[in-house]
Amino acid sequence: MNHLKRYDQAIFYNENMQKINTKDLVFSNLRMPSIPFENQWSGGEDGIAPVFVGANYQQRPITLDVKMFSVDVPDYYLLQSEMFSIFGYNTPFYIVKKYEKGKRYRAILDSNFEIERIDPMYGTAELTFITESLPFAESTGTTQDIQRDGINANSELWGFGMGLQSDPFALQYTFDVNEEEGFRVFNAGNVPIHPFEKDFKMTIKNIVNARGMVQIRNQRNMDYIRITDNDIKSSDVFVFDGANITKNGLNALRKTDRTFIGLEPGYNRFEIYHCDSATLEFDFRYYYR
Repeated sequence: MNHLKRYDQAIFYNENMQKINTKDLVFSNLRMPSIPFENQWSGGEDGIAPVFVGANYQQRPITLDVKMFSVDVPDYYLLQSEMFSIFGYNTPFYIVKKYEKGKRYRAILDSNFEIERIDPMYGTAELTFITESLPFAESTGTTQDIQRDGINANSELWGFGMGLQSDPFALQYTFDVNEEEGFRVFNAGNVPIHPFEKDFKMTIKNIVNARGMVQIRNQRNMDYIRITDNDIKSSDVFVFDGANITKNGLNALRKTDRTFIGLEPGYNRFEIYHCDSATLEFDFRYYYR
């Protein structure tokens, strides 16, 4: 069976990104269409031509053939039970393509399956999954992995086709900045990042001489956040993590204008206002259609 492993096209991980043991299984013929979508139109009545106003993404199906190899007849039934246990109907997985190890798809089983027994020790089945939460691929690593370790060609966190650049400015995600001093944050994915839908955390600390507020603006899309707090010390740490905002670990939504920052693909230019200086850390994943 070992010589067949070179045809393996998928690796499975649990929710904690621990590799699932599938040593007696070979996955092949991976089918993944482009993301399904539904166009949205306005008008189309009373002789008015319909106008395209956008599209809504839908969940993406992923289909794989699996070959099951056992050493004897009793082992066949043990392996069959193991497959039923691994691929439970309510178990989320991360599916990683063998040749794109830096990207992962969060998915769940979309239908039951039946193992076709080809001979006493060999069976096949078709597994159909569907993406859960988002239809996009996401980077396995985050930008703070790059900040800490750079991009290691031997690491399974990164790979070709991920939009990564060797430009030093594209590898920096922690910044010590002065007021109105521009700096750039690079989103290597081809999908905009909205903090309510995707992994995105921004930490603001070491704030010096805040004047009743601190504002950070993304000049690329004009998104901004504003901290409205008359008692900001340099030891305070503000974290914008998705929809959650904290100050020193305590809820701080009321200390802001209740606005949030997103990122466009490519470089996003930021500026900070109403303080002399601060440290900003950006920790997010890249997303791909």
